[in-house]
Amino acid sequence: MPEAPHRQLFRDYPLDGALLRFHPESGTSIRIENAETRHLQRVAPRVAMFGITNKCNLSCDFCSRDVQRESAWTVDSAAQVLQDLSAAGVLEVAFGGGEPFVFRGFADLVQQLHETTPLALNVTTNGLLIRPGSFAAYAGRLGQVRISLYDDPRWRDTAQVLSSYGQRWGANLLVDAAVLTMLPSLLGELAALGCHDVSLLSYIGADMRRHLTAEGRLQLAAMVQDAPLPCRLSVCFGDTVPLPRLFDGADGSGDCGAGVDFVSITPDQRMQGCSFHDGGLPARNAQEILAGWQHQRSRLAQPSLRHGCAGRKRAGVPQAQRAHAAAPSIRVWQAFSGNNSGECVMVAKFNTISDANSYLAQLLPAWRPQADYAPEWQQLFQAQAVAGPGLAYGEMPRDLLAIGRSVLAMGYGLEDQFPELRALAWKQGAASMSGGIHSHEVTLLAAVRTAGAAEALKLAAVEWADEFQARPFVYGDTLLLAMGLMGQEGELEACKRKLESLADGRPLAVEVHSDIVSSENMLEVMKRLGAQIHQTPRLVLQFWDGDPVVAQKKAAHFAQMVTEAEVTVAADCVLISGLSRRKRLAVLAYRQGATVGALDTAELQVSARLVLPELPRQKGKRAMQPPIDIELLQDELRLSLWPGEQLQVAQGYRGAAQVRVTSTQPERVLETLKQAAQRLGATTHFWVSEPQALAMAVRRLLAEVRE
Repeated sequence: MPEAPHRQLFRDYPLDGALLRFHPESGTSIRIENAETRHLQRVAPRVAMFGITNKCNLSCDFCSRDVQRESAWTVDSAAQVLQDLSAAGVLEVAFGGGEPFVFRGFADLVQQLHETTPLALNVTTNGLLIRPGSFAAYAGRLGQVRISLYDDPRWRDTAQVLSSYGQRWGANLLVDAAVLTMLPSLLGELAALGCHDVSLLSYIGADMRRHLTAEGRLQLAAMVQDAPLPCRLSVCFGDTVPLPRLFDGADGSGDCGAGVDFVSITPDQRMQGCSFHDGGLPARNAQEILAGWQHQRSRLAQPSLRHGCAGRKRAGVPQAQRAHAAAPSIRVWQAFSGNNSGECVMVAKFNTISDANSYLAQLLPAWRPQADYAPEWQQLFQAQAVAGPGLAYGEMPRDLLAIGRSVLAMGYGLEDQFPELRALAWKQGAASMSGGIHSHEVTLLAAVRTAGAAEALKLAAVEWADEFQARPFVYGDTLLLAMGLMGQEGELEACKRKLESLADGRPLAVEVHSDIVSSENMLEVMKRLGAQIHQTPRLVLQFWDGDPVVAQKKAAHFAQMVTEAEVTVAADCVLISGLSRRKRLAVLAYRQGATVGALDTAELQVSARLVLPELPRQKGKRAMQPPIDIELLQDELRLSLWPGEQLQVAQGYRGAAQVRVTSTQPERVLETLKQAAQRLGATTHFWVSEPQALAMAVRRLLAEVRE
């Protein structure tokens, strides 16, 4: 075994005309530039952004990974290439993907590199696979763990686990117009949780609504200057945000450093300038990586062709025109490098298999996975009067297929990626199932009805490859399956083939549940299948806009259009009850740009987040967010709620109140929460969901295969 690396010693790394001294243990960097360093030149990239796997336990529309790439690395091959790169002078590796903690043997790889190299080992993760017990294998070996933040609150659990191990951790946050409004509160919460620093990421993509305006970039600059913890702007912002910078690009060159300061190694053993590039050079070993970096640097440093790349705006601008203040000869900072790594799901359930196939037949001839809407699709949506305001930015799903009577579509999505597909399904007689928008965990549920219990038990004993993550359950004559989906290209098609082969002509039905389904969850649902769940058909609509006031106006305007049912409006949320048929209003809502959820249970969970306005900012001090008195609010709400209604009130970040009420009268609860918010002078965001979503999905499956 090689001699143990000295992580407490600084490593010297020659820059072009300067010297960088880097401390692997602490992330401290000292950059020296004077007459004695002018002759120095780089001999290797400083950082390897290493896509160790293409697998992920979720998918997001802003993720830059190419889902068609194979995952070719093993523990041994990855260790060898990184050991050789370290020997050549590379200082850091930032693992991404994909989700690094999905990679089989990742703990072994980290241990091996920690023991044999002085590399600073960093990882970017969605955090959902980090558990108190499982993280012990990584404790003391990682420089920094960066958590990519999403709406799912479980990232807070991950933060607590990392802090309990004394692990330095940071956060990655994609900043678009919607996130900008809540950024100060979130930064305050991150500081309170022990976050070391926050990387603010720029949206890179075709949806121009997601890009910050000039005013938005000014607001971002003010928020960063007022932040309670260090903030790092992604290099993809370039110089579009007016903030002082440590240095202007790689070595003051004005560019982001892609292909020069760092390279991106892909899961299929290719090298790119950054993860937003396409194509790439061979990177099966360190020799190929270093040769490509030395001889193809101009190619690697080319700007990405995707919208939002700051390098596109700066390309061709002479260095003399990139004015910046004279740099000091010595600069010191402390930071580790990071690597920026929810599924959007549609399930449309038709009355017959023939109806499902007819729906697909309109779409499949022009379907191209994750390409922009084909002209044929746009024409179809316009002819069917289901086109929404985002039609021009529409992207076709990664997966599109039918299993039994259900049509499934999947793809990356922070928001609803398939409003036109859902609206078209509603219009053509399907019920589009709720949920599946930016899901961090996706479980495919399946039911196969057999001739009897003995046959069901026999099917349950069939072996499944590990890739399917299938767990069987037997309920009488029916086999139930819960299959975790990783968001990989072709994964859903593989599940379809396996399920249809297993069913072999027997009745087959599928659903999707937007969460992990444990054995305990499923068994609890099965035990209660004999109990009645009262049902009341409703629709819940959520209107989105970068400006909350505009979103609320859209919701109020839509409510005025509804004449055939009871309507409750709460901020940007609209709950419609007393419906005999939901199709017309669902299609109309999609055309107005809303997300639509079909709710069936009489008992629903109403959630709200209440935030008080900031106090006036005083000179030299950060604007203060006054906290809501949780106990007082809880007492007030209890007096207004009916017996049996379940109430939860918790303190959120920057003094916000998180409220959840489970009730068979969600309309009245929404009004009660609205009145409480008005008395407090708080801004509020509402949403409504089914607390028994898994139970309802299983019941629908059983009913379908027994028809």
